[in-house]
Amino acid sequence: ILSMINPVNFSLDYKKFPKTKPISMPSGLNIIYGESGSGKTHLIRSLVNLNTFNNDFFKVVDLNIPESFQIVFQNPENQILSHKLSLELSFGLESSFNDTILLQKKIKKIKSNLTFINDWDRHPSTLSGGEMEMLNLVTAFSMKPELILIDDGLSFMNADIKSTWVKWMKKEIMNQKTILWFTSDISDFVYSKSNWVISLSDFVQVNNIEINNNYSFSSRKGHMSLNVENLSFYFDKKTPLIENWNTNINSARSIGLAGKNGIGKTTLSQLLTGTLKPSNGSIKILIDGIKPSIALLDQFPERILGPNSLDSFVSLLVKEEKLHPRLVKKCIKQLNSHQINWEIIKNESALDIPWSTLRMSLIIILSHCNYDLLILDEPTFGFGWEQKEVLSKLFRETLTQKHLILISHDMPFFMAHCDQIYDLDNQSIINNKNILINAN
Repeated sequence: ILSMINPVNFSLDYKKFPKTKPISMPSGLNIIYGESGSGKTHLIRSLVNLNTFNNDFFKVVDLNIPESFQIVFQNPENQILSHKLSLELSFGLESSFNDTILLQKKIKKIKSNLTFINDWDRHPSTLSGGEMEMLNLVTAFSMKPELILIDDGLSFMNADIKSTWVKWMKKEIMNQKTILWFTSDISDFVYSKSNWVISLSDFVQVNNIEINNNYSFSSRKGHMSLNVENLSFYFDKKTPLIENWNTNINSARSIGLAGKNGIGKTTLSQLLTGTLKPSNGSIKILIDGIKPSIALLDQFPERILGPNSLDSFVSLLVKEEKLHPRLVKKCIKQLNSHQINWEIIKNESALDIPWSTLRMSLIIILSHCNYDLLILDEPTFGFGWEQKEVLSKLFRETLTQKHLILISHDMPFFMAHCDQIYDLDNQSIINNKNILINAN
């Protein structure tokens, strides 16, 4: 006999509009799309009574949700607490299952769903963003909650991997649980018939929605070369993450690094900057035959700031002569023109700034610096399609004098902005004729 599924019912009380909107979410998979800043995270936290801040646009009332729930957070690092993957698996389960035999069965099942991990003594930080998301999904589902709330929790995954994990989720719940998957990727609507759009003024169910990614981007002729010879990198002696890679790219303006989750895209970027050293072989990047100055924006943007605020980061860039003092006001003006209020965020901790806001702020700041090459790891993460068009416009207006390396699973964005794409899965180069033809 199947147990009754507790409903997910709530109402949104819009403060600036004379309306209260009742919402009822069916069991199974529900997908809620919203641009960054539309209130997705605020709603998730309100549904489980976690909010510690006010929202000027809406509040949740008449709440009725299941007692047992799990959240998969937008930043997968926030969900990982242990220094070993093996300890991470047992951390939550030990507090929920007293039976040692049952606990071991649970851990064994989790491991069987994460076959890409062959060393459970690894530190979780050695996983890619997508691999962290897979770990967090499996551990959340292993707790057998009635309700799972996902805050952009599959956005580091490439299309094939995401499709595989959506099938896995559907199999796990068999419509006997409720998933509320909040996403910034409107193409995720293909995975469900229960699709919703959230904004600061409404929450509506939709049947279909047209997506127009008209980026209107043209590239200047590039002068960047990337040479990789017999490159290998090992995190430890057991696990070759990169093994005997070879490639040669010339006359590029913007290179895209594409490949499945965990293939080594982020590691390759750290080898380019010298943060990591090759175990064997060599990797060399030049612009006009000269080693460029490089800025790397990590897929976890708070890493570039550490304990510093954005304001102190800008001061540091000025002190190190990476940002000219006369450009600071221009930079702040551009931030404000992108609806980023500098006075509000400049002294905030990186952990207190919404991820998409922090990411866009850092891209704008770095674009005003005198770096020759910007390496942007997952630059569109958390951006809705309107925000991706804003980023494209920023590239078109500000970055024409710089060279770029983009690391992403977002192939439409790649194909609109990269003249050459290094496919790490197949160790091949894709020449993007549309960009190359229009290069001037």
